Amino acid sequence: MNTIKDEALLARVTELLNSTRAVRDAFHIQGSSYRSWFPSRKGFDGPIPAESGLAADALRLLDLAPEIVMIVPEPFTLSYELDNEVRRYTPDFLLYLRDGRRAVIEVKWQKEADLPANKRRFEAIGAIFEAVGALFAVLTEVTLRAPVLRQNMSLVESQRHRSLPVNTIETILKCLSDGPVPLGELTAAVGDRRIVLAAVYQGIVALDLFKPMSANALARRA
Repeated sequence: MNTIKDEALLARVTELLNSTRAVRDAFHIQGSSYRSWFPSRKGFDGPIPAESGLAADALRLLDLAPEIVMIVPEPFTLSYELDNEVRRYTPDFLLYLRDGRRAVIEVKWQKEADLPANKRRFEAIGAIFEAVGALFAVLTEVTLRAPVLRQNMSLVESQRHRSLPVNTIETILKCLSDGPVPLGELTAAVGDRRIVLAAVYQGIVALDLFKPMSANALARRA
């Protein structure tokens, strides 16, 4: 990875990573496609526009990730140099993480992400964000539409309206106080796996949604 030494660029990037507003219109028509609105709990001021169905899939995953506290769509446009040309890049999402860091997300179809020109472009962009301590990732349908992930997200989302009594939350936190425990053990403690799924949706419990929810899957405090 190349080392970025342009201090003015890095200062500008640091400033951009504190964006809380989209730089484009919140809703626009592009040919026969249009943005939908995802009812994220982590939008700065309400639902988040999704450029495509794949972007909506990304928002489902990001909304369920406990380490993410805020999602900003199309947060800024970065000017950078590649091959002696000035390029412009607008990310799909900027994430504010619980630990204070930022993550920049690009959503692309795999065949587009695999194009040599895009690989070089994303490598250059990633190096810039890495230089200021931010994360950069390209999410494709290979990740976002993995069958296990989609099934698990649907299971968690099915419990979005379930309320959890204070004593149930206390039981969950007590079970997880010494570290991760098997999902089956946590389920036995609260009496119903749907309660655990509701706790996942509410950001109390964390599960690896990319793995099957077997009794041996580890649950941890979010």
